Amino acid sequence: MRRFSTIFALVIAASPCVFADEISFRSLLDEMTDRSRIALVPSPAYRCLQASSYNRESVAPRGSEGWYADSDGTGFIREEENSGRHEWAIMEHEGPGCLTRMWTPYFYYDLNNHRGPKIRIYLDHSDTPAIDEYFIELLTRGEYTGAPGRLNDLQVPHPLAAYTARAGDLYLPIPFARHCKITLDEKPFYYVINYRAYPAGTRVRTWSLKQMERSRDAIAQTCGALSNAANDVDGRESAIEKAIAPGETVSVQLPEGGNAVRHLEIRLGPDENTRRLRSTVLRMTFDGEETVWAPVGDFFCSGNAVNAFTTWEREMRADGTMVCRWVMPYQKSAVVALENLAGGPVDASVRVRTEAWEWTEASMHFHANWRTDRPVAGTPFQDWNFIDIRGTGVFVGDAWTVLCADTGWWGEGDEKIYIDDDYDTAQFPTHFGTGSEDYYGWAGGEMPTGKDAFSAPFVSNVRVGNPANPRGYNICTRSRALDAIPFASRLRFDMEASFGVQMRNPWDLLQYSVVTYWYARPGATHNRPPDPENAARPVMTVEELDAHIKQVRETS
Repeated sequence: MRRFSTIFALVIAASPCVFADEISFRSLLDEMTDRSRIALVPSPAYRCLQASSYNRESVAPRGSEGWYADSDGTGFIREEENSGRHEWAIMEHEGPGCLTRMWTPYFYYDLNNHRGPKIRIYLDHSDTPAIDEYFIELLTRGEYTGAPGRLNDLQVPHPLAAYTARAGDLYLPIPFARHCKITLDEKPFYYVINYRAYPAGTRVRTWSLKQMERSRDAIAQTCGALSNAANDVDGRESAIEKAIAPGETVSVQLPEGGNAVRHLEIRLGPDENTRRLRSTVLRMTFDGEETVWAPVGDFFCSGNAVNAFTTWEREMRADGTMVCRWVMPYQKSAVVALENLAGGPVDASVRVRTEAWEWTEASMHFHANWRTDRPVAGTPFQDWNFIDIRGTGVFVGDAWTVLCADTGWWGEGDEKIYIDDDYDTAQFPTHFGTGSEDYYGWAGGEMPTGKDAFSAPFVSNVRVGNPANPRGYNICTRSRALDAIPFASRLRFDMEASFGVQMRNPWDLLQYSVVTYWYARPGATHNRPPDPENAARPVMTVEELDAHIKQVRETS
């Protein structure tokens, strides 16, 4: 923690950027919808940490016995007595910080229990909880049962709290100056809590219900902004419309000098040629460094077909229009390019809007990188690496695509995110999750079907196999605002390739691809170079995966 804070403090010291002198509920609401803040090294510095119910049989060092233990719904810190009540502590932090996100399924052990235990949040060593509500009702707003969770008479509004697909997500920022402890009054079930840990001495105003009541207008403004992702950016428009020949690259040269991309819009045709989504590659170069290389479709969760969804930063419209709203600053020059790796022409339209940006030592370049691979077997288990980054930056999201040939569940795996020296020294992840769908803001409990697709500001279950079950393409995405993950020297993201219990044979195969989104100071490196060979191949169909599985099974 000391090393992290020192490095980031040195970066910030050279920056003229001015942020709030005190972290407060209001300042965090402002930060959540300030699109420019995510492109700057955080000030004050913080670590993004996680408490979850992961199976405690998984212990350091990395890869030891129990590393792939399933049943991640019972982990906790300890049992204790508070004011005569028996409670289970599930999160505790000493020092200044802020709760940024909480997730739990919509049921508690029993599929008929949609209220859950009492969750109590104690701030600054107080014996009286600042929040004392039913866990599931608080996170879902009671949208499933019609019984809303309330903080006294003030309900947390949508989308700061929302029911997704069999789960609830709470993004209400809850800052604290000295200490935070969260307990449940029943044995813990599945949960994930993300929170910020600020360096000692950071000025934080502890959350209270009165602050929230006085901030009704600010809350309404934040919720309105998050619910209407479209951003009105005047700026300067640079555009091109062209039929791109096979093997050709077309480029849009952006205005010189300090500027930032505020709006990127792409359309590809002809509409009947879905292969263009994978074989047309988005390439972006900032200040002479190519930082974005990803198939356009995969960047927008649509490598296989047009999959309509809307989040705070990205959108795929039903008509095939793709929009990215991440702010992308540069100091001197920038180029947006599309490369056609297919065998036929692609009609392309690219529109980019930029605004002036004062480049400082806190400014970061935007990155997006793609990985795909040969189909992965259900056994032996493995940690499938999304990306390994070296440098100083902030991780802000990912989009995971899974082709499943089975009608059963494909995603028991947990995310394992290592920050700075955790991979080599602690050999245990800073973030250890509870399941693939949990990471992306929804939950199991029953077999997913097409009705489980949804879009929310920071999470989206973009596509679920087919209307009846997960067979086919499954695509999930998550982006991060207050729960973005800063790193001073390294970030490594692994996802367990752990299938459902009915799919754990050498011939049970899934085909993965992923795009990761992050910011970094100039000079950062990573292990996901351009992969034109795989991008040029036709997207695998479920029938082709069937045939591959049959071949593997016959030779096993």
